[in-house]
Amino acid sequence: MTDRRPPATEGIQIGGMTVTAVIDSEVRLVPTQAYPTTSAADWSRHAELLDDEGLLRLTLGGFVVRFHDRVILIDAGVGPEDRPGKTAKMPGGRMLDNLWASGTAAEEITDVVFTHLHLDHIGWGAVGDRIVFPNATYRCHEADWDHFTNGGTLSDPQKLAAMAPVMECWDSDTTLAPGLDVVAAPGHTPGSSIIVLSNDTQRCVLLGDVVHCPAELVEDEWETIADVDPDLARRTATSLAREYEGTDSALVAAHFSDLRFGRLLVGERQRKWVMV
Repeated sequence: MTDRRPPATEGIQIGGMTVTAVIDSEVRLVPTQAYPTTSAADWSRHAELLDDEGLLRLTLGGFVVRFHDRVILIDAGVGPEDRPGKTAKMPGGRMLDNLWASGTAAEEITDVVFTHLHLDHIGWGAVGDRIVFPNATYRCHEADWDHFTNGGTLSDPQKLAAMAPVMECWDSDTTLAPGLDVVAAPGHTPGSSIIVLSNDTQRCVLLGDVVHCPAELVEDEWETIADVDPDLARRTATSLAREYEGTDSALVAAHFSDLRFGRLLVGERQRKWVMV
C-alpha cells in the first residue's frame, strides 16, 4: 500500500531536531475575564493580541519534535469534536488531521509528553478507552499525576484511567532524550513543566501553560484563571521571563496564537515580545 501522507511541514530547527506546531482548535475569550486582575486600559498596551471584536485568541494543540528515531508529541490538544462534555467555548477535532498534514502518522509517535494534565492538553491521549498513539510511552510529572488522579479539577478522570497503563512519571528535572529536558515550572498546576530543546548554540523553550499569551511575559503582575497556586504561578512566569529576556532563545507557550514562536527583548522600561 502506498504511503500517501503529505510532506513534512517546515518547523524550527534546533540542531538535528525539528519542532513543528500541530493545531487542534482555538478559543476566543474576553481578556479581562481570562485575566481578572486586568483592565481594558491594560489591554490597550497589547491590542495586537486581540481580534476585531476585542477578544483574546488562544490556540489549542501541541508540538511534534522529530530527531533520530524519536517522534515526540508535546501535549495532545483538547480532543475530538464529538467528545463527551464538549463545550462551544472549547472546540476540538483537528489535531490528528493536522498531525497527518504535517507529515506524521499517529502510529509513528514514540513519546507523548504532557506539560501538565489539564483537559485541553490530554484530549487526544485517549478516546474512550482507546489509546490514540498506540506505540508511544506517555509521560508527565509525578506531582501532576498525583494531583489529578486524586480529585484535582479541570482534567478528565476517564482519560487518565485509560492512559495509566502507558504512563511513566518523572519526579525531578530530567533529560528525556539527548537535547530534550523537562524542567519544573509549578504554579499553574503542581507538576507544570517546560520543555527545553537545545544544542551547543541554540535553545527553544516550550512553556506549556506557564503563560497563556505573550503579554504575560512582559506584565509581571498579571494573574490568569485556572492556576492552582496563582502566587507561585506568577513568580514562576516572572522568573522564566527574566531568565530568557535578551537571549536568542525561541519561546512559545501552549496557547499562543497559531502556536507561533517569539523572543523576549530587553526594553527601556519593560520587556518586549517579538515574533520570529
